[in-house]
Amino acid sequence: MYQNLENYLLEISHYLAVKDGAEEILAEIKSHILEKTEAEFEAITEDGISKIIAGYGKPQQIAAKYLEGFEIISPTFKRHLFLYTGILFACHLALTIITFLFHFDMLGFPFLYIPTMDIWQFVFYVPMAFIYDLGLVGIVLYLVTQKNKDVRLPWPKLFSNVESVKEVRKPNILFMAFLILIFSFFLYSFIQFGTIFFASMNNPGNPVPMFGPNASFYYSLLFMAMLGCEVIGYAARFISRSSWLDLIKNFVILILLQFVWNSPVKADFAKIPGIDLSTIAMIFVLIITIVVAFKFIKSLILVVAKQFTRKR
Repeated sequence: MYQNLENYLLEISHYLAVKDGAEEILAEIKSHILEKTEAEFEAITEDGISKIIAGYGKPQQIAAKYLEGFEIISPTFKRHLFLYTGILFACHLALTIITFLFHFDMLGFPFLYIPTMDIWQFVFYVPMAFIYDLGLVGIVLYLVTQKNKDVRLPWPKLFSNVESVKEVRKPNILFMAFLILIFSFFLYSFIQFGTIFFASMNNPGNPVPMFGPNASFYYSLLFMAMLGCEVIGYAARFISRSSWLDLIKNFVILILLQFVWNSPVKADFAKIPGIDLSTIAMIFVLIITIVVAFKFIKSLILVVAKQFTRKR
């Protein structure tokens, strides 16, 4: 009947996120506008309605007045939204990085499917993963809110005092000296023999390398780089004890491990009767990968959760 009024009510309806009563609210607004138009202009016309609508308020503001007490997500769950999203995204990102580094697909709830990606796909996938995680947590909290019951959501003990976890552990000068000593020993071995991996050291002056020359150089260099990351990461604590230190260090080590698992150099192992060096080496690298991945996920969860819990 009055197109400008119908358009105005339609726009308000877009913001009325209530299960019941939306039609009654719109009918009430329509009645108020028509009554006010007739009172001010003595007749109801399109022009008069337009003037009343102009001073009545923006559709979003009008809808907000009627939505007081009808929360989509309860304000009491604000910290849970940030924390749960932080934890979920940290796990999602860690698994995505692992699939990216080691070139395999991963299938599992709630991430559904993480494919093998190149570097550009990875760059675009990460923000989409965050949006997905935020949406998933939002849906869960929405359903909890709409139940309108006194629900107590869990708060992981790990994050009960996350605000105080601002620094990594204070460094110890003796342990720092020990790390430097170990690194120096491997560096000497690498310079002297071209490798840090040996199949036999019965003759200390001429030990038997575990690999051939090319593989010895390649793997020794990678593992020395990993040990160097540990030394540098620990030494950096004397300057700054930021919680980001462990995260960055473990990420770099994971990248180096990617080059171990996907080596372009064939590992031609030495032959020792009764000993399968290839199996031993694979187990050794697997243990290191699991430990570093666990440390990376833990540090990532702490860093991300701390950033999110600040927004309260």
